[in-house]
Amino acid sequence: MKIGVVGIGDIAGIYLKNIRDMFQNIEVHAVCNHTREKAEAAQKKYHIPKLYETMDGLFEDKEIDIVLNLTRPKEHYEVTKAALLAGKHVYTEKPPAVILEEAEELVS
Repeated sequence: MKIGVVGIGDIAGIYLKNIRDMFQNIEVHAVCNHTREKAEAAQKKYHIPKLYETMDGLFEDKEIDIVLNLTRPKEHYEVTKAALLAGKHVYTEKPPAVILEEAEELVS
Protein backbone atom coordinates (compact mmCIF):
# COMPACT_ATOMS: atom_id res chain seq x y z
CA MET A 1 0.00 0.00 0.00
CA LYS A 2 1.20 3.48 -0.77
CA ILE A 3 0.71 6.36 1.63
CA GLY A 4 0.58 10.10 0.98
CA VAL A 5 1.40 12.26 3.99
CA VAL A 6 -0.17 15.69 4.41
CA GLY A 7 1.52 17.75 7.12
CA ILE A 8 5.23 17.46 7.83
CA GLY A 9 5.49 18.92 11.30
CA ASP A 10 7.00 17.77 14.58
CA ILE A 11 5.24 14.39 14.70
CA ALA A 12 5.89 13.43 11.07
CA GLY A 13 9.47 12.26 11.57
CA ILE A 14 8.57 9.35 13.85
CA TYR A 15 5.83 8.23 11.44
CA LEU A 16 8.15 8.39 8.43
CA LYS A 17 10.95 6.57 10.27
CA ASN A 18 8.68 3.82 11.58
CA ILE A 19 6.96 3.27 8.26
CA ARG A 20 10.33 3.00 6.54
CA ASP A 21 11.98 0.81 9.16
CA MET A 22 9.19 -1.38 10.52
CA PHE A 23 6.73 -2.10 7.74
CA GLN A 24 7.41 -3.96 4.52
CA ASN A 25 3.91 -3.85 3.05
CA ILE A 26 3.45 -0.06 3.07
CA GLU A 27 5.48 2.74 1.55
CA VAL A 28 5.39 6.50 1.92
CA HIS A 29 4.92 7.48 -1.70
CA ALA A 30 4.38 11.24 -1.41
CA VAL A 31 4.48 14.19 0.98
CA CYS A 32 2.84 17.59 1.02
CA ASN A 33 3.28 20.48 3.42
CA HIS A 34 2.47 24.19 3.33
CA THR A 35 6.17 24.85 4.02
CA ARG A 36 7.90 23.32 1.01
CA GLU A 37 11.31 23.18 2.72
CA LYS A 38 9.97 20.77 5.36
CA ALA A 39 8.49 18.53 2.69
CA GLU A 40 11.75 18.60 0.71
CA ALA A 41 13.78 17.69 3.81
CA ALA A 42 11.48 14.76 4.61
CA GLN A 43 11.53 13.62 0.99
CA LYS A 44 15.31 13.58 0.96
CA LYS A 45 15.82 12.02 4.41
CA TYR A 46 13.30 9.21 3.92
CA HIS A 47 13.73 8.70 0.14
CA ILE A 48 10.13 9.53 -0.70
CA PRO A 49 9.43 9.42 -4.45
CA LYS A 50 7.01 12.35 -4.79
CA LEU A 51 6.45 15.81 -3.33
CA TYR A 52 3.24 17.73 -4.02
CA GLU A 53 2.73 21.48 -3.83
CA THR A 54 -0.91 21.03 -2.83
CA MET A 55 -2.89 18.39 -1.02
CA ASP A 56 -5.29 18.23 -3.98
CA GLY A 57 -2.40 17.16 -6.18
CA LEU A 58 -1.54 14.42 -3.70
CA PHE A 59 -5.19 13.31 -3.54
CA GLU A 60 -5.30 13.02 -7.35
CA ASP A 61 -2.35 10.59 -7.38
CA LYS A 62 -3.93 7.26 -8.32
CA GLU A 63 -1.04 5.32 -6.75
CA ILE A 64 -1.85 6.59 -3.24
CA ASP A 65 -4.14 4.30 -1.27
CA ILE A 66 -4.14 6.01 2.13
CA VAL A 67 -3.72 9.61 3.20
CA LEU A 68 -1.94 10.07 6.52
CA ASN A 69 -3.28 13.36 7.87
CA LEU A 70 -0.69 14.85 10.21
CA THR A 71 -1.94 18.42 10.06
CA ARG A 72 -2.95 20.47 13.09
CA PRO A 73 -6.29 19.45 14.66
CA LYS A 74 -8.11 22.55 13.40
CA GLU A 75 -7.21 21.48 9.83
CA HIS A 76 -8.21 17.83 10.16
CA TYR A 77 -11.79 18.24 8.98
CA GLU A 78 -10.91 20.07 5.77
CA VAL A 79 -8.03 17.75 4.86
CA THR A 80 -9.85 14.54 5.78
CA LYS A 81 -13.04 15.53 3.96
CA ALA A 82 -11.15 16.47 0.79
CA ALA A 83 -9.23 13.17 0.87
CA LEU A 84 -12.40 11.14 1.41
CA LEU A 85 -14.17 12.95 -1.42
CA ALA A 86 -11.18 12.11 -3.63
CA GLY A 87 -11.79 8.43 -2.85
CA LYS A 88 -8.89 7.94 -0.44
CA HIS A 89 -8.78 6.14 2.88
CA VAL A 90 -7.59 8.41 5.69
CA TYR A 91 -5.68 7.83 8.91
CA THR A 92 -5.05 10.36 11.63
CA GLU A 93 -4.14 9.78 15.27
CA LYS A 94 -5.87 12.92 16.47
CA PRO A 95 -9.58 13.72 16.46
CA PRO A 96 -11.02 13.81 12.95
CA ALA A 97 -12.34 17.32 13.62
CA VAL A 98 -12.49 19.81 16.49
CA ILE A 99 -16.25 20.33 16.08
CA LEU A 100 -18.39 17.31 16.95
CA GLU A 101 -20.83 17.77 14.06
CA GLU A 102 -17.95 17.86 11.56
CA ALA A 103 -16.47 14.68 13.03
CA GLU A 104 -19.88 12.98 12.79
CA GLU A 105 -20.15 14.08 9.15
CA LEU A 106 -16.79 12.50 8.34
CA VAL A 107 -17.70 9.26 10.06
CA SER A 108 -20.97 9.01 8.14
